[in-house]
Amino acid sequence: MAGVSRSLREIVALTLVAVAAATQLPTAAWNAGAHYALVRSLADGTPRIDGHLNQSGDIAYVDGHFYAAKSPGLAFLSLPAYAAFVAADAVPATYVTGQGPPGARQVGERAIWQVNLVVVAAFLVLLLLVRATVDRLAPRSGAPVALMLGLGTMLLPFATSYFSHVVSAALAFAAFSLLLLNRGSPSVARVAGAGFLAGLAVFSELPVGLIGAALGLYAVAEQPRARNAVVYGAGAVVGTLPLLAYNAWAFGSPLRNGYSRAVQVLGETGHDVIGANDEGFFGLTYPRPSALVDIMLSGRGLFVLTPIVAVAFLGLVPMWKRASREALLVSGLAVAMLLYNSAYYLPFGGQSPGPRFLVPLLPFLGLPLAFALVSWPRITVAAATVSAFWMTSATIAGPLVDVKDGAPSWLSDIARGSDLSGSILGSGRIAIAAFAVPAVLAVALVAVDRSVTALGDRHPSEPY
Repeated sequence: MAGVSRSLREIVALTLVAVAAATQLPTAAWNAGAHYALVRSLADGTPRIDGHLNQSGDIAYVDGHFYAAKSPGLAFLSLPAYAAFVAADAVPATYVTGQGPPGARQVGERAIWQVNLVVVAAFLVLLLLVRATVDRLAPRSGAPVALMLGLGTMLLPFATSYFSHVVSAALAFAAFSLLLLNRGSPSVARVAGAGFLAGLAVFSELPVGLIGAALGLYAVAEQPRARNAVVYGAGAVVGTLPLLAYNAWAFGSPLRNGYSRAVQVLGETGHDVIGANDEGFFGLTYPRPSALVDIMLSGRGLFVLTPIVAVAFLGLVPMWKRASREALLVSGLAVAMLLYNSAYYLPFGGQSPGPRFLVPLLPFLGLPLAFALVSWPRITVAAATVSAFWMTSATIAGPLVDVKDGAPSWLSDIARGSDLSGSILGSGRIAIAAFAVPAVLAVALVAVDRSVTALGDRHPSEPY
């Protein structure tokens, strides 16, 4: 019964983290607006967003029509939620704005909040997956690690923003979870399912294909290798079919997309200058050491705002002794994602509270973080506390940063109160309380059981 009560307590705690995220209103900025424009257009039966130019950027202009310069997976996943709010006549009206293409209409935060519930749901699923998966490698550390990731990394602010990163991270990590299960009990269905989920992750966010490729190598490392390669590859192909079908529908060819025609300068026409991603290969050139340093150590750097990530990297050392294959996977993913990010012409992806393209990597870092928690509990908890302070501040104040100001101004925004992004329940102190109450309860529920089983107590049949 003690185990049942602990499990229930942990699940409730992680659900409360998602509830805290769900209270916050997303910022109706370019990225969110582009996804939302595509949702409404899909509801109209077209991939073209000509009739729903709800934002002032992140659009593409192809053959005389506007498209969202985004992967379409998030919009398709949001379609049922949007349809439900439409059926209930609960979708807020848009209003005319002077920004963006001629005649553009702006959506409010409450309209974006409705479809962002899909992202919050993916956030909860991801936290529960992290808990279950980490527990397989380090028993009873799954919930603390999931809580640290949920409150102390970019997963939190991006769960409250209508971006595709959390959804793609959940799909990619779900694929890994199936493959880890497959190590203890080989199954064709698990390998095929993992490939399918990895393909769907690409449907949501193209660069996550790097993770899908790494997971393919991880799958092939398990016997029978040839069968796993074929099955995983077949699943991945099926998972990417929705993306190919969308490209064929929107652009006339499954291999064509709108990124090559992304608008750089809107101007009077809404597409005065095209070619936002013309540098290199869709914005990718070569890894730049200066960009890599900025990603890690600048004012918005990964190690500066979320030192728990640095601790997770250190956790690869003790992890190697117990789970070398998984440690190799996480190390390879980290190197690949960091090199990719430092090669992109816009390393932080705009006004992000950190290098947002690394969000899909974060749940994988939960594995070495568990080993760090067991090896250095005080250091890990201290780093998690600092990280949670900054990420919750970013979430409450609004994650988007004015890059001209350098360091984020979240604390001064919270002190003023008037600049808060607000919650679905109200603004100012109400917004802070709406987030803080469930978040604090979540921490309290996990802290009730402070013990973490020693790694040496593992049952020998469990995989490494």
